[in-house]
Amino acid sequence: MTEPSITSRPRIVIATPVLNEEANLSRYEQRIREVLLSNTEYDFQVLLVDDGSRDRSWDMIREICGRDPRFRAVRFSRNFGDHLATTAAYAHADGDAVVALACDLQDPPEVILEFAKKWREGAQIVWGHRRTRDDPPWRKITSEAFAKMLRRFAVPPGSKATTGGFLLMDRKVLDCLMRFGERNRVNFALVAWTGFNQAVVEYDRVARVAGKSGWTLSRMIKSMYDTFIGFSFLPVRLMTTSAIAMFALTMLLAAYTVIHWLTGHPLLGWTSIMVVISFLFGLQFLLMGMVGEYLYRIYTEVVHRPLYLVSESIGFPEGTQFQARDRAL
Repeated sequence: MTEPSITSRPRIVIATPVLNEEANLSRYEQRIREVLLSNTEYDFQVLLVDDGSRDRSWDMIREICGRDPRFRAVRFSRNFGDHLATTAAYAHADGDAVVALACDLQDPPEVILEFAKKWREGAQIVWGHRRTRDDPPWRKITSEAFAKMLRRFAVPPGSKATTGGFLLMDRKVLDCLMRFGERNRVNFALVAWTGFNQAVVEYDRVARVAGKSGWTLSRMIKSMYDTFIGFSFLPVRLMTTSAIAMFALTMLLAAYTVIHWLTGHPLLGWTSIMVVISFLFGLQFLLMGMVGEYLYRIYTEVVHRPLYLVSESIGFPEGTQFQARDRAL
């Protein structure tokens, strides 16, 4: 991990994953310049990670970095996912603190200055909490449900974590985060797991101006799934509880059948029996599938493939060994 350089102003690195954002990059650059780079209290720098974009995003990133050395960039060899793109930015951020900011600017850059104020007051993690959000109803409902389940079953007690990756981390927290090496990463859950002194800044999330969000329903479900598989006892506890409940029901059914046989009233037909058998087999295969999911994740950790592969970089010293750092995570 590169140590932050000692300057008169605290250095804060803005970590931004990019995927097919050619419609937003110009506005992103303009807003970052107006709000953050013009600030005289902090030394802001930007690290963009192109997560295998198929449009002109990388060409535009080249132009942005060419205009201003405070912008640096990394390009993946293919699409590895938003969480790994953010991980790559975290791994090569050399500031005193780092902030994750989406390229679509639905999370306003002005809030970062409030993050920095809380950080200077002693908070080592500052969470952005969406007070209001201009999103479709289904997204609001699923996000709120996810947040409640996350606080109840996944994050450590007392954590102020919120869903979403808009947050600030102190260098000490970032160094701890880089010790996590799992493949199926949910970064905000990992940050929450670390603990440390935390604060919350509330803000109003705005509507996306251009382009199409890559945070689809399927990706949201996968993020929920990864969070509960990786951080919560809930899936395994559900398996155990379901097995106990089905065993109890089976015993009741067996007792009911034996009593009717002893009293000379055997059960007629096979419909009810076949329904129960089918249900039990379905439940058994469901539980086997959950066990298989855990085994697959164990396998992916054991083979220890690189988290991502970098094809190009801008603004880094010649010969920077990105993958060497990845293996050390």
